[in-house]
Amino acid sequence: MLMHVVLMRLQPGVSSAALDDLARRVSRLTELVAGQDSCVVDPNVTEEPLSQEFEFGFVVRFAGHAELDAYHVNPAHQSISLAIRDVSHTVLVFDLGA
Repeated sequence: MLMHVVLMRLQPGVSSAALDDLARRVSRLTELVAGQDSCVVDPNVTEEPLSQEFEFGFVVRFAGHAELDAYHVNPAHQSISLAIRDVSHTVLVFDLGA
């Protein structure tokens, strides 16, 4: 299993509507590629001192590298990546697993 983690420090003034739209798009794509309930996408819900101001993010569980590769080459991934860049000041991507 692979865990694909994406964390975002947001640009000032990003609307909740923009984040809701991004969350819907990420959820749709991950459901298509990795299956239902494979993704959690939400704002940071705590004031953890070590959060380094990452305010929004998602985690996707993939069965393996083939599913992660399918996610990356899906045409919807490119537009989601652009949307993430539009709302973010900094993006951190980290993949865990074998």
